[in-house]
Amino acid sequence: MSPIFDRNFDQELIQGGALAAANLATDDMALEELKQRLKQEAYAEGHLAGQNAARQEAASDLANRQQGALDSLASSGAELRETAGAHRQAVEQHLLEFVLNTCELVFPQIVEATSKDRAVAAIQRCIALAGGVSSLRVTVSDAVLRDHGPAISAAVGATGDDMRISVQADPTLEDGDARVAWQHGAMDFSLTRSTDGILNALRHALADQTPQTPSTRSVTHD
Repeated sequence: MSPIFDRNFDQELIQGGALAAANLATDDMALEELKQRLKQEAYAEGHLAGQNAARQEAASDLANRQQGALDSLASSGAELRETAGAHRQAVEQHLLEFVLNTCELVFPQIVEATSKDRAVAAIQRCIALAGGVSSLRVTVSDAVLRDHGPAISAAVGATGDDMRISVQADPTLEDGDARVAWQHGAMDFSLTRSTDGILNALRHALADQTPQTPSTRSVTHD
């Protein structure tokens, strides 16, 4: 019999159908595996993207908080410097006021109690420094001449120099004033002028420390 008639077509159909079914099942499994793999990869990518976004948000939040802390620190530092400066200025102002008030109270007492002695001391220092001059002319108040004239003349002898000295009174001078003149120089001492200069310097310093208000500012009109 011819081989073609020996084939069992029914059996081949059955086997072919089974093979096709097996191949189809294999394709379905492969497709499912591909879907699962794609799903996992998509999940992993989404998870990684979420992590990156969270890191970026956390980094941005940290940077904002750090900048906020720096800004707050700078503001606090500026306020602290301003407060310290105002406190220092207030302390200096109070100190100047205390010194000025004390000097205004004490200086008149010093002038009254020691003016004559200080004038004589200034003359004696000048005589000691004027060694080598031939003559001196000393001018003092009437009271100083009356009470200390001999002591002033004796100061020349203490230097050991052959110096002529004349002591005279000037009624316009105060007891704390003394003038000494020689050939190429002069000395003009005034205890009152010295104390007044100190008081004026303190008053100017206090005026510079005191903040000006509209009522204390000077107004210039054209």
